[in-house]
Amino acid sequence: MVFNIKGNSYRLVAKFNFEKQWIFIRFIGTHQEYEKIDANII
Repeated sequence: MVFNIKGNSYRLVAKFNFEKQWIFIRFIGTHQEYEKIDANII
């Protein structure tokens, strides 16, 4: 799941495990840095 932060200046990518009630932060960075990664792979 991707969250836009501060008016789309920053992005946070998180993976949720609802069964175990865990959240894994996969990426935090600027919008420009996010464009360089593949959010499906990280």
